[in-house]
Amino acid sequence: MKPKHVTILGGLFVVLIVVYFISSKDRSGIQTEVGGLSAGDKVLSIENINDITGVIIADSENSVQLGRKEGKWVVVNRADYNADFTKVSRTLKTLDGLKIAEQMRAGEKNYGRFELKEPNGGEGSGIKIQLSKNGEGSVGEIVIGKRYGGATIDSGQQGGGNGKYVRIGSNKNQVFIVSDSLFDIESSPSGWLEKNPFGIEKSKNITVEHSDKTKFEFVRENEGDDATLNGLSEEEELNTSNTSTITSPFASFSFKDVSTGEDADPEKTGLKAPLQVTVTTFDGFKYNLKLGKGEGDNVDSGEKEATISAAKYYLTYNVSAEFPDFVLKNRDPQEDEKLSKDASDEDRKKVEGLKKERDAEDKEKQEEEFKGRQKELKEKLEKEKAFAGVIYELDSWGAEKFFNKRENLVKDKESEAAEKPDDGASKGGLPEGISIPGIPGASIPGVEAVKPETEEPPQDSVPAAE
Repeated sequence: MKPKHVTILGGLFVVLIVVYFISSKDRSGIQTEVGGLSAGDKVLSIENINDITGVIIADSENSVQLGRKEGKWVVVNRADYNADFTKVSRTLKTLDGLKIAEQMRAGEKNYGRFELKEPNGGEGSGIKIQLSKNGEGSVGEIVIGKRYGGATIDSGQQGGGNGKYVRIGSNKNQVFIVSDSLFDIESSPSGWLEKNPFGIEKSKNITVEHSDKTKFEFVRENEGDDATLNGLSEEEELNTSNTSTITSPFASFSFKDVSTGEDADPEKTGLKAPLQVTVTTFDGFKYNLKLGKGEGDNVDSGEKEATISAAKYYLTYNVSAEFPDFVLKNRDPQEDEKLSKDASDEDRKKVEGLKKERDAEDKEKQEEEFKGRQKELKEKLEKEKAFAGVIYELDSWGAEKFFNKRENLVKDKESEAAEKPDDGASKGGLPEGISIPGIPGASIPGVEAVKPETEEPPQDSVPAAE
């Protein structure tokens, strides 16, 4: 081969290499990686997801540490408060199954473009997740960046705005796109706490005692009745817009966060001189709740008056129970158990046997239902005891009504005159003594009705035709 031909072939080879690298660039100008991980590969290599015992999630503002202790997941930086197991489990399964939809070559200098810098890296930082096993070092590390809203090239998946840019700590040369939105991932500890630690069902008696010893006692005689307030006069009634929260307290308790360490100081939470609420239920539960208004816009300071709506409220509780004994309810007799006066001895004997058999079956059924219900109540008690003593931060709407004074809880009954319009007006007529002139039977006091004058027709006028 002549040197001229070798030179031409060499030039063509260089052009082909340039064309390859240009065609391999994605829309962002970052080249896809040759080798390394590719579309369809798992992002993290976790041998057994069940071996994971620690998770740290951090961004530029917050961090949460989750740990598995004594067989359950807890939020470590919330004094080992129980974590939401369902959410933790779902997140770990998502990370374990996370697959690459598209990969590209990108070094550390480009991380900011994808919001994949370290959490302390300032602008362009992402959310970092570190997984550990049995107290050892990290066994998996991933940084989650901004949303990816387009279609992916390598996998052919359609774009829909649900993808994310990610990178893994052990790979400094690649950035990946995943099709999962990773919606569960958050760095706030409050987002991982197990919610609904207790719920008050079938409240019977509710006593609210303020720190100045002012006391209100709400009573419900029968299950399903409306509650009343002891001490109401005949002219008073409950202002239900302000008392509904009190008379059915915390049926589904939820909270914003738990307070630990310095944040749980009684001075800060207002629990040094709390408002106390005692609730008994028809199922035998007894709840002792303490509510406090903490520091912030809700505390009077100098000339500035507190505003309830801006308050921070805190709650702690304990619970006990004395479950009622089994009481057999009478069974309603069926039609074939009723006897006429002239029934024969044989019929009476037959019916008595039938009733005895059915009574025994009904008693057994009631006892089984009672045992099942008792089991549910005991399990509820044990669960709620496990969360007692914690200081919870509440939304204002769930607590502020308890701090109302009597004038906010009670109102005067509306008079019957105000409730019912005047009979005459309701029928479309005018009140007694008032009428419009010219209308029969109508008169206005002090005004004499005037009979309208009629003009006599002229003598030569022609009578009107019939």
